[in-house]
Order: sequence, then structure tokens, then C-alpha cells
Amino acid sequence: GKTTTLYGIASELRRHGKSVITTTTTNMQTPRYSTTMPPLVYAADEDDWLETVRIRVGRYGSATVVGAQEREDKLRGLEPDQIVLLRKLADCVVLEADGSRCRSLKAPAPYEPVIPEVTTLTVVLAGIDALGLPLDENIVHRLEQVTEITGAQTGTPITEELIAKTLVRGYLDKIPRDSGRTFFINNVSDSQTGPAESVGRSLIAMGASEVVFGQARNPHGCFYRMTPRKT
Repeated sequence: GKTTTLYGIASELRRHGKSVITTTTTNMQTPRYSTTMPPLVYAADEDDWLETVRIRVGRYGSATVVGAQEREDKLRGLEPDQIVLLRKLADCVVLEADGSRCRSLKAPAPYEPVIPEVTTLTVVLAGIDALGLPLDENIVHRLEQVTEITGAQTGTPITEELIAKTLVRGYLDKIPRDSGRTFFINNVSDSQTGPAESVGRSLIAMGASEVVFGQARNPHGCFYRMTPRKT
């Protein structure tokens, strides 16, 4: 759901009158719903890709910028130093910094995620649909990392606490110091708000400052927000 979330955030920013550049520092799925995707700029194909981006943003209010078309279904990302150059061309730059091969849960490898230091808000995402399923490579990307940081055995059912441990221990220390941080639990229907709240409570107990859950593909539906209780 990361790419869907990416364009959902961009659409909401546009609705509030902000100009937006969407991009990635990893390989990103080509969006299936072309109507949600701003005009594409392939940096590798342009003599002056920054000028092309400037023109597209000025004309349309948004643009998606990638390195190149890796495959029909994959877009190759930009380097972090290229992301910095985009900041002057739009009000907001929204980027996908990690890939999960369409799995619902992941812990990053040592070289992941690729988050530029200038990032002001980082969103860590997982799918509630992993809950109750066996901990294996069909559901989890980087299974070895997940078992290492959680202590869970391969094949055991995925619990709310395991999801929370994976996200906090996998990502929290990799978020830039000056960045805000939000944990988003995706694919949560009304019937799953209880389990999502349980994941949220575990995340907050482990140091999360904000948890949001809902459905990225239904951005106008119900979203819920949890924060630590004030004492």
C-alpha cells in the first residue's frame, strides 16, 4: 500500500492548494490507476530534467519524477542528493523510500530505507491483513530480519505485538532525527478496528508518537488516529 498511500497524500496536498512532486529513492511500482498519477518525468531521458520538472509543476501543479523505467511495472528511483534539488520546485516533495515486494509486513535490510536527511515527516506502513497469518515469505519481506529483531519463529502466527515490534525495532532508529514520525496501519476495515487499536497501543508503548489506521484505497473513508495519553 505504500505507492497508493504516496499518491493519496499527494492528492490531499493538492486539494489544499499545494504544489507537489512525488518520487522515490527505491524501485516503485508503476501505479495501476493512471488517473491518480501526475505527469511522469524520467530524469535519465532528459537533458535538463530539473527544468522539465519545473515546467510540469508550473503547468499541472504536480509531477512524478523517477530515474528511469526499470520494467513495465517498475520505476527506478532517484538518489537522495537529487531529492534535495527538488525541494525548491514545489511546496511539498512526497517520496517512497522503501520497497516490500507487495508483502504486508517488512523489516528493512541494513541499507534500507533510503530516507533523505532533509525529510520532515516519515510514515512507516504495514498491512493489518498480515495479522493471524503464518510468519513466512509469502506474507513478510526480509523474513530473516523480522525473525531476528522480534525473536519469533518462522511459521508462527503473526500477532499485533509482532507487527509492532517489527515496525519499531526495524524502522524507528532509521528515521532522521529532525523528522516527524507516524505509523500507518493499512487495509483496516470497520470490522478490524479492534485489532488495529491493539497494534496501535503496542506501537505507542514501544515509543511511537502517532499511529493512524484506515484504508489507503479509500481515502475518504474512516481513518483513526492514536497518540500517547497525556498525564
